Amino acid sequence: MNKTHPHIRTRVLLTLGLLALVFVIASITLSTSSVPSEQVESKTVADVSGPERPTVVAPLAQGGSSAPTPTPRNSATIFYSAEQNGRWEIYATLPDGTSTQITRGYSPARAPAISPDGKLLAFQSREDGNWEIYTLRLDTGEVTRVTNALAYDGAPAWSPDGKQLAFESFRSGDLDLWIINIDGTNLVNLTPKDPAYDDEPAWSPQGNWIAYTSFATGHKQINVVSSDSKNKNNISTSVFEDEQPAWSPDGNQLAFVSNREGCEHASGEAALSDCQRRGIFVADFDGARLLNARQLTFSGRDSAPAWTPDGKFISFISPRPESQPLYIIGAEGGTPRLIRTEHQWIAAAAWSASEPSISSAPPATDLPLYTEKPIAAPASSGHPYELRAMKEVYLAPSWGTLSSRVANSFLTLKARTLQESGNDFLSTLADMTRPLDAYCPLTCSNLSWHKSGRAVDTRLEYFDSAGRSLIELVREDELGETYWRLYLRAAKQDGSMGEPLKDAPWDFSARARQVIAPGLGGIEKSIPYGYYIDFTELAREYGWERISSHDDPDFDWRTNKLASEYWHYQKSDGLSWYQAMQEIYPPADLEYNFDWNKVQRVWGLEEMRVFFRNIPAPPTAWKWFALLPSDR
Repeated sequence: MNKTHPHIRTRVLLTLGLLALVFVIASITLSTSSVPSEQVESKTVADVSGPERPTVVAPLAQGGSSAPTPTPRNSATIFYSAEQNGRWEIYATLPDGTSTQITRGYSPARAPAISPDGKLLAFQSREDGNWEIYTLRLDTGEVTRVTNALAYDGAPAWSPDGKQLAFESFRSGDLDLWIINIDGTNLVNLTPKDPAYDDEPAWSPQGNWIAYTSFATGHKQINVVSSDSKNKNNISTSVFEDEQPAWSPDGNQLAFVSNREGCEHASGEAALSDCQRRGIFVADFDGARLLNARQLTFSGRDSAPAWTPDGKFISFISPRPESQPLYIIGAEGGTPRLIRTEHQWIAAAAWSASEPSISSAPPATDLPLYTEKPIAAPASSGHPYELRAMKEVYLAPSWGTLSSRVANSFLTLKARTLQESGNDFLSTLADMTRPLDAYCPLTCSNLSWHKSGRAVDTRLEYFDSAGRSLIELVREDELGETYWRLYLRAAKQDGSMGEPLKDAPWDFSARARQVIAPGLGGIEKSIPYGYYIDFTELAREYGWERISSHDDPDFDWRTNKLASEYWHYQKSDGLSWYQAMQEIYPPADLEYNFDWNKVQRVWGLEEMRVFFRNIPAPPTAWKWFALLPSDR
C-alpha cells in the first residue's frame, strides 16, 4: 500500500508556478505602480486594516466573478464554533476585530444561532452525555437546557419572534424537523410521516416557512414546511444534491450548498461522476420554488452559508486538507476573503446585527488531550529517540512499534475511540512501523511514513458479531485531491454515543466499482440509519492526519481499491519525512539506505518525489527546489 504523501503533483505545479511568477513580478510591479493600492491588493494578498474586519483574499477559482469582494463594515458580530486543543466551543469576533470565547465546558458545542434580539445564543452540545439544545444569555453567560431526550437533538434555528426554536431530532427513529418553545414546552414534529431524513432547518424572516434539507427523493433537496406543518413543498425539484439552506435577511433569497457544478448529463440527469464538488449558490424564492440559481464559490467543497445582517455578504466554510477556515463573499459574487481568527478549524457561523453585551467564558482549566512521553535513546546511538513497543495493539503475528514521540497520542486516541464508539477499533492494526530496508513494489512506497514510526493503517474492514460492517466512508474532494472520512457505527444506538450520519457513504463493492460505475471507483449509496462517530475528526484532534488517495495512471483509486488509502493515518508534527527518520535512526543508516542517487537509480523514483521527502540533495540535483522555502 503506497504511503507516499499524495500532494506531489500539486506541489510541483505550485513550484512551476513560482518559476513563472519570478518572470512576471517585475512587470506587475511596473504596471501597477500608478494603480491605487486597494486595487492591487485585491488581485494579490490584501491585509485590510483600519476600521474594517481584517481579511485575506483567497485565490479565485475558474468560473467566479473577477470583481473583488468588498470587506463588510464593522457593524456586525460573528459567532462561530471552532476547535482548539481538541475541544469545540463557541467563540465570537466583535466589530473591532477582537475575539472572545463564549462557551467553556460544553465541548463539543456546535451550530450557534443568535436570537433576533441578539441577546440569546442557541447551540447544541453533548455536555450532559447526549446531544441537546441549549440557550446562553450573552450578557450573563447563564446556560439553559431546552430539550430533554436521550435521542439526538441539534441544529437550532430561531423563529422571527424569538419565542421558538426549530431543530433536527432523531426522536422518532430518523431525522425529523421539530419545533419547541424556548422554555422547553409545546414540542411538535413537523415531518412525522417522512421516513427519510429531514434536517438543517432555517426559519424564514417572515415566519411563514421553515426551509430544510430532505432526503425523501433519494438525494438531498431543499423543502419548505409551514410552522403549522399543513403545507410542505420541494422547492429544489432538481437532480442535484441541494442542502444547508440559509434565508437572506429579507426572505426573498436562499443561499444553499449544491453539487450542480459539472454534475449534469446532456439528458438532464445527474452524472455518476463529477458530482463531488460542492459550492455556495444563491437563488430567488417565489413562494413555490427556487429560481435563477447562481454559483458564488468554486473551491470544491464549500459549506455552511450564513448571511450578514445587511444581506450583502455570505460567510461559508471552505475545508482544506490541513485547515477548515471561514471565508466571506459578496452576495452577488466576487473574490472570497478569509476571515482571520485564531482558529484553524471552524464548523459553522452566525451573525448578529449589532455588538451585543457579552459575558466571556471563565478562564481555561482544561488539561491537554494527551502528553507524549518520548524515550531518549543512548547518546552513542546517533539519534535522539527510541521506538516504543506497542504491546497494547495487535499487529499480526504479535505486536508492532511506533516512534516514542507519537506513541502516547495514539494510545490516548485508541482509548478515546473506545469511549466514544463502544468499539475498540484500534486494538488491531493492519500496519505500523516498517523495517528501514523494506523494499516495496507498486502498491507501497520505499519512502513511506511507516518507516519513520509515525504512521498506522487501521483495519480495512470491521464487522460486528452479526456480520454487519461498522465502517462507513464518505468521499470528500478538496483542492483536486480525494480524501475519505471514516465513520464508526456506535455500539449503543440510543443517542448516548455518536450522532446520525448525514452524508451519503461510498459504495466500494465489486458491483458498484465494476458493474454500475466502472472506472469511477464506486458510487454513493443511501445514508444508513443510526448513530456514528467521526473517527477521522477524532484522529485529527490527536494529531493523526489522513492522506489523500492516489490517482497516478498506474495506481489510481478508481481502478485499484488499494490506492484509496482510507485506512492510513500519520502524525508528522510539522516534520519532513527525513527529519522524522533522523529522530529514530543513526545518520550512517540513513545515508546508506536513502542516498539520493541510489533512491533514484535503484528504486526508480522520480527526482521530485525524492526531493519532497527532504532527502539531502547532491550539488548535481535540480535547482528548481531553490525557489521553495529553505525549511521545506
